[in-house]
Amino acid sequence: MSNSRRGLTARQPLGPRRGRADLKHLQAMTEAEIRRTSPPELANLPRGFWKNGKLVKSAARPPRKG
Repeated sequence: MSNSRRGLTARQPLGPRRGRADLKHLQAMTEAEIRRTSPPELANLPRGFWKNGKLVKSAARPPRKG
């Protein structure tokens, strides 16, 4: 009999790296999951809240030294 714990725990996602979102994970989420995991302050936004939103791209950062 083996004491190995391999396969007993689910693999946890590593999360975003260097400020990038895990798009595959986000695209796989259902609307219900998004609502359930959203912060409370976002729960009751008006229906047209994002209607006039504009995408703003950040300036490119210089490469890290070191």
